[in-house]
Amino acid sequence: MRLLLLSDYAALCGALDQAAQRYPGIDFCHRSPQTQLLTLPDFDFLLLAPLAEQAEVGQSPQPQQLQHWRKNLPELLDLCRSRNAGLLLISSDCVFADQQQGISELDPPAAEDLLAQELMQLETQVAQLEQHLILRTTPLLSTDPTGGLAQLVIRCRQHRAPDNMDYRGLVSLDDLARVLLGMLLQVDAGAQANGLYHYTATEPVSQTELMHTLARLLNTKAYPADLSGTSRLGMNTQHIMDHFGIHPRAWRATLPELLEQLHV
Repeated sequence: MRLLLLSDYAALCGALDQAAQRYPGIDFCHRSPQTQLLTLPDFDFLLLAPLAEQAEVGQSPQPQQLQHWRKNLPELLDLCRSRNAGLLLISSDCVFADQQQGISELDPPAAEDLLAQELMQLETQVAQLEQHLILRTTPLLSTDPTGGLAQLVIRCRQHRAPDNMDYRGLVSLDDLARVLLGMLLQVDAGAQANGLYHYTATEPVSQTELMHTLARLLNTKAYPADLSGTSRLGMNTQHIMDHFGIHPRAWRATLPELLEQLHV
């Protein structure tokens, strides 16, 4: 199975490359989004991560970066059709409004900001391809020294106040790579599955509670006693479990290892 990731998101490229090495039947490569389409290598599945590193925890995704993808997606879809290949789009729970809780694939997105609108346009375009997968995830955790988790570590050590925001869950890039390959390997083996899926690791968390956890793991100055845990219900992942047998993992269990890899 030949996988092509079209992205400059180095951390995701690394996670997928490392995960793919466990499977002799996977040929994984990546190219910059600026690559001329006719020069792209052959692939069975094209992977797109339009939010790239801005999908990481603590980051503020900018809708402007999605305009490039909306403009070029029709040609990418035509390329997939001409090569009889599939496409997997990594989207985000940003399409949902903050008040939407316990969301599943059946819930209509209610966010009205420009970012949500741009993401929904991309999802709508991708859904026109017969062989497509759309995976919505919650914010990502990476070991990129300039990534979102690294920035939160710096803020924590400076004892700066957290932002007033909740996350429906968090997903490490290694876990995301596991999920992506798990889906694609089954489709490549003949599984009749396409369309929209949700994935997040367990459990919902506020940034305040996350900063408390980081302070404890970093052995740095503790925040005030109020953890301000979130009451938000997370993302329903039953659909991906039913179709692919993919179970959510606990992001908290991976956090110490991620911090160790960040050399903090």
